[in-house]
Amino acid sequence: MPALSATHPNGDQYQKIVDKFMEAGAVGVSIAVISPQGTWRGSGGLADREKNSPMTVDKELRVGNMTKMFAATTILKLQEEGLLNIKDKINKYLPKSITDRIANANEVTIEQCLNHRTGIRNYLQDISAGVFDGSIVNYSAAQTLTLIYDKPADDPVGKGYYSNSNYLLLSLIITKVTGKPSYEVVNQRIINPLRLRNTFASTTLPEKLTRSYYTEDPAGNNLNDVTQIDNNGIGGEGALDGGMISTASNIARFVEALITGKILTPASMQQLETFVDNDPNRLEPDLKYNKQYGLGLMKLDSDQGVALGHDGHVFGFGGKSYYFPKQKTTICILLNTWSPKVVALLNAKSTLNLFF
Repeated sequence: MPALSATHPNGDQYQKIVDKFMEAGAVGVSIAVISPQGTWRGSGGLADREKNSPMTVDKELRVGNMTKMFAATTILKLQEEGLLNIKDKINKYLPKSITDRIANANEVTIEQCLNHRTGIRNYLQDISAGVFDGSIVNYSAAQTLTLIYDKPADDPVGKGYYSNSNYLLLSLIITKVTGKPSYEVVNQRIINPLRLRNTFASTTLPEKLTRSYYTEDPAGNNLNDVTQIDNNGIGGEGALDGGMISTASNIARFVEALITGKILTPASMQQLETFVDNDPNRLEPDLKYNKQYGLGLMKLDSDQGVALGHDGHVFGFGGKSYYFPKQKTTICILLNTWSPKVVALLNAKSTLNLFF
């Protein structure tokens, strides 16, 4: 049976969304909603298929690219403290031994890293094979960036759409200006003050981390346990592009606090929500409604109006979390499954309508 929170007037409606993901072949799903009517948490399926362990609302999952919201918020907090300026070029903070080896790196600003307009090569094309064959294990942010050394940029400076390498560079900048590991800084500036007790920016895996499952079969069959691949791929120090772990309710709380101005100053919020248009030709066909990108923040043109937040995918996990200003509602979906059918349901614009 799914684990449910206290009674919510829309609880039955939300539970049907859990059921839809299970029907699509998800091994497990966890969903949280914060609305003016209250908070709802629900889950379905399994956290561990081999042990037949149920997915519950307190189980922790990798949140993938949603990590970027934490990274961007941390950068803006450090700017508020006078430790950096997002208008500065990154080579003001990083040594030439790094920036001279990465195409475009000497010409781009912190802000361009935040909104993915550096054109810097996305390391994913260089790391995936090594993660799957086991030759790359728990690379730190600095180690991962060496994979793009002396290789061509993906786009000219000021262009491009999305590169995870940008957020590894930001991770190094956080360490440089604070003298502390970037994960430690995220904990100090964001996670601990918000009391997100089930959120982890760390290389240590929490006990309640679920297993993760992956298939490329269009029918969703032959799901393989890829937990170790996930851990090897993004388990290193400072992976602020996608390495964090959390629960749906913790992520929803963070997104609600961020977008409603409870973390950053009004001036920082204005910068956070300075959006640039995404090239529709670079978007996946079912994500054409992802119209703009701010500083670690996606802006969706949904049927329910504007939605602000971020999607997240790693090798066997997927999810999304968004705040809908018009309805003052925050949603978060976390899955321990990557399959074409499950991802199609997650990405479908119509799925967001199910919450309203």
